[in-house]
Amino acid sequence: MTGGAARFGWHADSYDTSLASIRYRLLMPLAALRGEGVPIEQFDSARDPASYDAVIFSKSHSAGAVAAAQALRAAGRAVVLDLCDNLIAAHAARHVSDARLARFRAMLDAATHLTFSTAMLAEQIGAAVPSATINRRVIPDALDMPDSLPPPTTPGGLRQMAALDRFLAKHPAALHAIWFGKSLGSVSGYAHLHAVADRLAAQPFPITLTVVSNAPVRWWLGRWRWRLPVHYVGWRQETATAVLQRHRVAVLPVASNDYTVGKTINRPATALLAGLGVVADAIPSYEELRPFVALDDWDGGLARYHHHWPAEQPRLAAAREHLAVRYSAQAVAREWQAMLDTI
Repeated sequence: MTGGAARFGWHADSYDTSLASIRYRLLMPLAALRGEGVPIEQFDSARDPASYDAVIFSKSHSAGAVAAAQALRAAGRAVVLDLCDNLIAAHAARHVSDARLARFRAMLDAATHLTFSTAMLAEQIGAAVPSATINRRVIPDALDMPDSLPPPTTPGGLRQMAALDRFLAKHPAALHAIWFGKSLGSVSGYAHLHAVADRLAAQPFPITLTVVSNAPVRWWLGRWRWRLPVHYVGWRQETATAVLQRHRVAVLPVASNDYTVGKTINRPATALLAGLGVVADAIPSYEELRPFVALDDWDGGLARYHHHWPAEQPRLAAAREHLAVRYSAQAVAREWQAMLDTI
């Protein structure tokens, strides 16, 4: 990195590395940019915001973020508001407070540039906020490349893996399926998993389902309805890839609504990079993967992965190659650098 104070800052309300959205959206491309000598740093709250030429705001909806963005705008600096969730739709579903939505709109008012994680999200925000049309660019998330991740070593991680291995070993002839993700009430997550659990149970061959999430109570409340062997794994960053790799197929039901249609490619891409097949409902971002996975073909896709696993390997290898080229930290950082070069 060049000497002197950084020209660019990257702000988030939290820099917690255990949050995938922070790693993918901020920390990984930031590290890659710094590695290429771009004068950028995590936003330093001790600095006058106006001492930066530009600040990118990702996952930034706090009062402090609003104040910094407004100070930058008043000083004639660039304010890059980076959007990876449709908070307007989340507010309509009563999962975002009025106060947070008001701060989000204040950030939109202060922004000189807008970046979006998907093209559909850009369309949604543009339709909802007609003034949000200036200097727009779509930049995807970076993704973890599994070969770069160490295996679990902590006692808790090792216990978690041992329990999963015992569960899977009880069903050696089954197709081992996995669902992973967060839930947002009725609009995403567990709300869409129940119907798929019924579909898995109805297949003419045995299937297990592993659920990876951070909401064990919600899983337990719904699990009693499922008529197939199920195992719950609490999400841990250190075991995430190893848990995935114990399975053959990721099942990703996604009901189409204002919140989900703008979501990223991340979940099916993460599964593919870990060596799994994917059966999913289609949303716009997933269409990129249609040549490699089963979209909107649950029975056919499950049968393919159960009966014809060796024949699927060239297709899955091509998917991994495609994703490594498009979504590595270095590839995504080049897109951020192209945006910064315009400031």
